Amino acid sequence: MPSKHTQQIVLSEQQRSALDLIVRQRKSSQAMVLRAKIILLGAQGKSLQGTAKELSCNRETVTRWRKHWVERSDEMPVLEKLKEAPRPGAKPKFTEEQICLIVAMSCDKPEDHGYPISHWSESSLAMAAQDKGIVPSISQRQVGRFLKSGRYSSR
Repeated sequence: MPSKHTQQIVLSEQQRSALDLIVRQRKSSQAMVLRAKIILLGAQGKSLQGTAKELSCNRETVTRWRKHWVERSDEMPVLEKLKEAPRPGAKPKFTEEQICLIVAMSCDKPEDHGYPISHWSESSLAMAAQDKGIVPSISQRQVGRFLKSGRYSSR
């Protein structure tokens, strides 16, 4: 008999099939497989402790994922219901567009932008980005990180 603390899990046939597929697929991440197994065992009426023991994980993990499953809408796709919630953190200070404009400006000659120098330095590029209104403020170190990352290069 399920405990009063156990989240009641009722699966549609489609959800059960999708969870079974996640468990069977070789390309599924181990985290997703564990979550899918937690939900499947919960739907079979397995206790929190029994599920934790069978899957060699702790009871808090089982509790958390069953709670997530029950709280999330049934209209959500199964994979979405099994994903981690977004974690808090600082929002990016610069948009992709701003970064691209700074990197693109680094490819131009400084004279094209009205600067009487032959090559960009990180500090002159930061100053130019502020002068042109691309960003309200930026450090030369941040400009250097954008350029060094290679993420925005055309290679």
